[in-house]
Amino acid sequence: MYYSINLALRIATAVIFAVLLGNGSVVAFNNINAKWFEDYDEEDPGKAVTGEPRKVLPPALVEADNAGRQRLPSTPWKYAFTGIFAVSGIYLAVRGGSLSYEISVLCVMFVVLEMAISDQLYKIVPDQFSIALACMSIAFMNYHEKWWEPFAGAGLGLAISLVILGLGLILFRTWSVGGADIKFFTCMGLIAGRTGIVIIYILTTLFFAFHALVRIAAGKGSIKDRNAMMPAAFAAVCVYFLFLWNIADMIIQYI
Repeated sequence: MYYSINLALRIATAVIFAVLLGNGSVVAFNNINAKWFEDYDEEDPGKAVTGEPRKVLPPALVEADNAGRQRLPSTPWKYAFTGIFAVSGIYLAVRGGSLSYEISVLCVMFVVLEMAISDQLYKIVPDQFSIALACMSIAFMNYHEKWWEPFAGAGLGLAISLVILGLGLILFRTWSVGGADIKFFTCMGLIAGRTGIVIIYILTTLFFAFHALVRIAAGKGSIKDRNAMMPAAFAAVCVYFLFLWNIADMIIQYI
């Protein structure tokens, strides 16, 4: 009887959060302060005089706001996002575990989804989202056996990002990861710990590479294109927290 009531509560919570976060992801993105998306214009002619480029808004954002259009159309995205949160939340509820973990994971997914939308539309990820992830890491601290695990995960996420950045500059003379990507993996390391951030990094790379190959095969892109990484990171975060959370640690213990 207690199990049935608890399961019903978790499923009901999943449905409520799916509606709120699915619709809220569109509403929130469309109402974010435009200044969050400001970035330095490296091609600014004034840089030669001032020594620093000025901050500008993405043209697509300015065009949408000036025309009174939604930055992200409500249809079909609010339905698609609600479906993603519903499936994820109900799966977590049926699988078992604490209600707090279910809610925490859905909230992390919400923030990373906002980052993915920003990267896909404007190739800019506001720092405020990374700060939100860092704050959310508090909810996951009790899930780690060692108190220092979140900080070790953040350090490892930062280290991996810097290594990949250095290799890209040395081998290809280009930025293989951006500043927003580095901040994301560092803050996600606070949440997932050492093993988790490694898995998320690997999954992100695989999803990103697969998407790029599909685009190239379809004739819609080339290897030189700068594709958004955060949509792949969102998929990686979903897979990790839904299916792989703590599993890798358990496997390592039995090896």
